[in-house]
Amino acid sequence: MSLQGPHNHKRLVNRLPRVLLGMAIACTLTLNLHADETAPGVRLTSGHWPPYMEYTPPYFGVISHIVSLAFAKHDTSVTYGFFPWSRALMLAKKGLWDGSVAWTCRPEMLRHFLFSDPIVAHNYVLFHRASMDFDWDQVEDLESYRIGLTQDYNYGETFEEAVAAGTINAEKTTSDIANFRKLAAGRIDLFPMEPAVGMEMLQELKLENKITFHSTPLQSDYLYLILSRRVPESEQYLKAFNDGLSTLRESGRLEELIDSSLPDFPVRYLVVEDEDSQCRE
Repeated sequence: MSLQGPHNHKRLVNRLPRVLLGMAIACTLTLNLHADETAPGVRLTSGHWPPYMEYTPPYFGVISHIVSLAFAKHDTSVTYGFFPWSRALMLAKKGLWDGSVAWTCRPEMLRHFLFSDPIVAHNYVLFHRASMDFDWDQVEDLESYRIGLTQDYNYGETFEEAVAAGTINAEKTTSDIANFRKLAAGRIDLFPMEPAVGMEMLQELKLENKITFHSTPLQSDYLYLILSRRVPESEQYLKAFNDGLSTLRESGRLEELIDSSLPDFPVRYLVVEDEDSQCRE
């Protein structure tokens, strides 16, 4: 078959995005952490957010490792597919994948997802240029700054309300890396990010000497496994995961994994119980 001529060339170009998407999804299917393909398996979307989640084997980040170990208690294998965060959420919401790791709880997500027991507490802090004299105590102190945000992230109710009201000058992008580059270039003044993730990104960008963070948390919350309500097995998966996670916590293995994988920053990481969480049904 000849591919010459403008019409055939145009058809080929139009097909490329779908072909490349298929290749990308096919590649994600190889990220199975268990060799036993006969065992029942759960398929989870994720994003590259080291050290929590990353597309580097064998564990794919500390949270991925914890999730896999918890499911392994019930002989359930885990496959991770890595996507941009917005797409990771959409694929799980539609039930094209079983669920996703890891997310904070927002009320609007409860219509689409079952939330697990909390895996780990985490915080967002405000990153700024090292040359900038910056201090803050409450959200009102941030009104004179240009703040970069990443799409689909949850920065806490008080801050989100200030953004919605227009009292916070916020600019959204789809990329944490883009926000750090904007911060280094002086196009924004502040960027909220999880400190361990932020410092790893800055090292990759060779910006760790130019950007630092304020230790006061903008938001403190928990990270969860979410499972799609469109997947019939989700309740079964949720029960298995929570049971396995509880076993890891009671044995001390969960805290050991967290302490050995996350840096000792002023913002302390905690192994938590949140019996009053709005995400528990």
